[in-house]
Order: sequence, then structure tokens, then C-alpha cells
Amino acid sequence: MQIGIDFGTSNTSIAFCGPDGTTLIALEPETTSIPTAVFYGSESGEYAIGSQAVAAYESGEDGRLMRSIKSVLGSSLIDETTEVGRRRLPFRDVIAHFLRRVIADAEALTGQRVDSVIQGRPVSFNDKHADLDRRAQTILEACLHEAGVARVAFLDEPVAAARSVAFPSGREKLIFVVDIGGGTSDFSVVRISPDNSGFDVLGSAGLYVGGNDFDHQLSFFELSRLFGNWETLELNNLPAPSTPYATLSDWKSLNKLYTRDIRKQISWMILNSPNSKAIRAFDHLVHNHEAHTYAKRTEQIKIGLSDTQQQTFVYDTPEAHLERLVERQTFEELIDSAVTRMDAVAVDCLARAGVAPDQITDIVMVGGSTFIPLVQERLAGRFSNAALSANDRFGAVAKGLALHGAATR
Repeated sequence: MQIGIDFGTSNTSIAFCGPDGTTLIALEPETTSIPTAVFYGSESGEYAIGSQAVAAYESGEDGRLMRSIKSVLGSSLIDETTEVGRRRLPFRDVIAHFLRRVIADAEALTGQRVDSVIQGRPVSFNDKHADLDRRAQTILEACLHEAGVARVAFLDEPVAAARSVAFPSGREKLIFVVDIGGGTSDFSVVRISPDNSGFDVLGSAGLYVGGNDFDHQLSFFELSRLFGNWETLELNNLPAPSTPYATLSDWKSLNKLYTRDIRKQISWMILNSPNSKAIRAFDHLVHNHEAHTYAKRTEQIKIGLSDTQQQTFVYDTPEAHLERLVERQTFEELIDSAVTRMDAVAVDCLARAGVAPDQITDIVMVGGSTFIPLVQERLAGRFSNAALSANDRFGAVAKGLALHGAATR
């Protein structure tokens, strides 16, 4: 069986083409998209993936949870190891473990062996270092082979998204694809012939900025204030050090929050600001290994602000009840710089394709962050003649990968 894998920074989906058309595999009960997460138990040495991994961590089981593991592919971290229990595990092994398990789950659910994979990839794993970008695909392919896959092919994720949409025939289409993942944002201009048989990529561009960067801004500049960020310590009149809060605001670095150095910094902050309920709440969060729970709530606040003007973040400890109201306007001001960078790359994509905005006939948007009103306004607002496709923004890439594989096999 051939499958398409959308291995995302935040979530992962798998699709295949069968007699009944293109199907997303329900990798977990009632859901076709699972968190890209791995949990290694300290005692057992066994690992879980997806929601089971997050649940094991949240239950208090001793072990190590890792999320956003795809993001290390485009960085120098891919050549390093990470501490898992009493051993050091290469990051590329973590990725191979996740892929092996998710493929095994797909095989168990379909009753068919996977021998071929069409793997999605961002336009750029790293938009600043070409060598890291090139190596990322090579390493990802090696991880898939290690996971037991015989044949591997790659397709840019925004191109796959365009493939997934059943456009009406009878006219040529110029599609502008906006694909915002957790770690990257990609754009493509795709021309589709009137009979939908011709499929030409006119231009693509991407950058190493995505939804996780929105989470970071929201956490560091807003929500971490509940835990003492930006406070002045009462006994020495010094600002609270920013490093622990920067660590709290980065999905990839959450495990570092439990290191001796960070714990010493927090103890020093309490010593110099003993009446700060916020800093003591931060100590409680770290002591109880609740960083991933905090990050998950941060993401939920971001998601909620797409539909409402306000969201409230709540955190309770035995001695304090903390709340912070976040306005959509405040959130959009925090992410404005990142969205501006995305917009500049979108303009560059159009230039590479040699296409003017008013020539675009259809827009395909992919990823949860494309529901953010500011993102939709900035990245789709310039296309006055284009229709916004009502596609599946979460499953489009996996579906398109499977369709591409079926068409080229």
C-alpha cells in the first residue's frame, strides 16, 4: 500500500487512495490528526505517540515528552542527542520511532502493509541555511527507511494541498496556496488546466516561521506575566531574568525547564521576591512538570481568539488563583511582525511565479493558524478576484500527497 504522510510540526495525518477514493486514516478514535508527540517512559523504556504520549505525560508518569520534533530537521540539533531517562538518544532516532509507530498504526487499521510513502515537505526546512535545508530531506528519508518503508518520494506540502481540492472544470485555474504549519509557512502558485489534468507549479517560497511562533509571542509577552515575567524583584530591584520564561515559551525547549540551572534561577527569584505569588506559581508549575500543559493551554487561547474577541487563561495553585484576559487585538499586535514576514514571502512567491494578485482565481489555505483573522486578512486580502476554497484545512496535505502518489505511480 502507498500512503501520503503529512508529518507536521504540531500534528500528523496519513491518507491513502483506495476503491472508495482518498481516505484519511483515523489514527486515533474519531480523529485523523494526532499530535506529533513522543513520550518515553523512564522505567519501562517504552514509548507512546500522539494523544497517548500527551496523556501519559499529563498523568504524571515519569518520563520524557517531546513535541515539535519535526522542527529539529531544519536545525543543527538533528545531529545531537537528547536525554531520555538514563540514556542519550539521537534526535533522528526520535523521529524514526515516531514514524515507525504511526506507520505501524496505519497498517493495523487498514490491514495492509505500507511499502511506499509520498512524504510531504515544507518548501524550506530552513530558509537561512541552504545546507541544513538540503540535509533535512535526506535525513527524513533515512528515518522513513529505518521505519521500514521501501520507497520514498517527496512533494512540497502546499503543492499537495492544491492537489487535494476538486476544482470545477471548464476554466484554467491559478491557485495561490497558503500553508502555515507549526514550524514553517509555505506558499505556492499552481496552474491547473481547464480539464484538471494539467498541474504546473509556477513558483514556491517558504520561511521558518509558523504557528509555534505565534504561541511563543503569546506566551512570552502575555501569559508568562502570570508567572512573574517582566516583574521587578522586590529585594534587589532587579528585573526577573527572562531566560526561564523564554524556555517556557518554546515548545522545543520545555524539557530544559526542569534542569538544575533553571530551578536555581527560580529559587533565586523567590529568595529575592518572597511575596510574589506569580513567581511561586511558576515554581509550582515547574515542580509539577506542567510545562506542556501550559503550552497546550496557550495554544488553546490562540485558537479561541480566532472565533472570539477575548480569551481568559486560568491557572490554579494551592495558594493562588491566577487569571489573565487576552484581547484579540493584543494577540494580533504580538504576531504582526511574524505575519508581516510571512506576507513578504507570499509576495516573493507571486514574483517568482510571474503572476499578479488579480490573476489568482482561487485561494487554498491550510493549517489551523490560517483561521486567525489577521492571517486571513493579510495573506488573502490582496486577491480581489479569487475565491477562497472551502477545503479541509487540516487534512488537505495528506489527501493531496495520496492523490499525487496515485496519479504518478
